[in-house]
Amino acid sequence: MKKIIYYIKRIFGMDYKQMWQTLNKIHKRSKKSRFILFFDMIICSIKYQAGYTDYFLFYFEDLNNKQRSTYVTRGVNNTYIRTLNDREYYKYFRNKVLFNDTFKEYLGRDYIDLSKSSKKDFKEFISKHPTIIVKTIDGTGGFGVEKIETNKNTNANKLYDELIQKEQFLVEECIKQHKDMSKLAQKSVNTLRIVTITKNNKTHVMLKVIRFGNGINAVDNFHSGGMYTIFDDNGIITKPAVDREGIVHTIHPVTKTKIEGFKIPYHKEAIELAIKASKVIPQLGYVGFDIAISENGPVIVEGNELPGYDLYQSKVHLNENKEGLKPLFDKVINEK
Repeated sequence: MKKIIYYIKRIFGMDYKQMWQTLNKIHKRSKKSRFILFFDMIICSIKYQAGYTDYFLFYFEDLNNKQRSTYVTRGVNNTYIRTLNDREYYKYFRNKVLFNDTFKEYLGRDYIDLSKSSKKDFKEFISKHPTIIVKTIDGTGGFGVEKIETNKNTNANKLYDELIQKEQFLVEECIKQHKDMSKLAQKSVNTLRIVTITKNNKTHVMLKVIRFGNGINAVDNFHSGGMYTIFDDNGIITKPAVDREGIVHTIHPVTKTKIEGFKIPYHKEAIELAIKASKVIPQLGYVGFDIAISENGPVIVEGNELPGYDLYQSKVHLNENKEGLKPLFDKVINEK
């Protein structure tokens, strides 16, 4: 019954214009009939709970039924979330100020909440931290995040009013990124996404990827122009990066840094940090932490109580059998 309800909600909430645009992209790359692709997408949505975005990102048109059944799709991921996460505790991740208060010891930076701070407080803050990151309390996907440079000529009162008006209440000290991480993309703070599942008091590191900006935007988020790839247990990037459009990058388009073979500093410490943080709110057993590598080591940027599933199953990152990660997740989740 839950699957039927989920499917009905998806049908009525679908962006049909975006769906047709996606269908055309699949047609263009595969040379297959739009008619055949359309009905195959419907079958996959019913059989594998895969939306049209899943179909596009995972190249479902090239996969057989056995391969498709191994993918963590949107519907499958939602099932994992319902199984492992208590909705009553989502607020600790969705409210960025509350998140910072809860995980303060792992942040490695100063911050203030403008909804509870005066103009005087703000002036004192930017006098100590001239480069700031401002965020909306509940923004997602990198939206509502800005990097602002201030100096002695900055009109602090005016800036304060502008931030209040745009509801960018969270103001943070800018993370001083490790120089090696800046080689990938200097304008953004590039992060590791570490996904964990905690069950029976045991934490499993399910996935670890590195995300970096496109060299233009100030964020590394996949949905804001960023790209990502995977790294091994030695912190070495082992595959090319891919962006939201499915374009594969072996060399960063702006910084010209070679992606494969890049060594991530403090990668072991970053994973240890994610494991520690995953135990702070045990009611959320399936989470993803975005961790930056500062000059002094790893720090948490934010957490995700609804971990994305699309980052980890790109065609370029999978094994030669083109299998997804559902068997890996099912093994851990169904463990007694």
